[in-house]
Amino acid sequence: MATMPAQKPGRSTQDYQTPEDFLEAVEEKFGDITFDLAATDENSVGQDHYSPEQDALKQNWNVGSLAWCNPPFGHLEPWVCKASLERLHGAEILMLVPAGVGTNWWRDWVHHKAYVFLLNGRITFVGQPTCYPKDCCLLYYTTKNPQSDWYQIWSWQ
Repeated sequence: MATMPAQKPGRSTQDYQTPEDFLEAVEEKFGDITFDLAATDENSVGQDHYSPEQDALKQNWNVGSLAWCNPPFGHLEPWVCKASLERLHGAEILMLVPAGVGTNWWRDWVHHKAYVFLLNGRITFVGQPTCYPKDCCLLYYTTKNPQSDWYQIWSWQ
């Protein structure tokens, strides 16, 4: 019997930058991203961002435009919880996360709270030699109805 690789929740690198080709596909589909909810000066996607020192989880996410979030994958629940609650106040958020459909955070804060775009085509984060080893998805938290099913497969490449 093969042994499973040891999981390292929160102990692996948590600040991988989203690749430009993926971001271009996202903006083509959803529109311009102007604010990054979890970034540094070096890896911000939007024109403005919340830095780690500002702690996005303590900030207002209704920034008046489409916001982006590529949160630390090691502890996702506070991020998806915050997105789910902020959408009720008018925030419009795109969030890149692993497709953790069997997790409690998915059940509580994603299912029928965000539109889910299951990515057909794995992502290679900036500076990494190979693609991320797990399936990812793009969550769209909004009160708008994008006239789509809750779950879609998106061939983004």
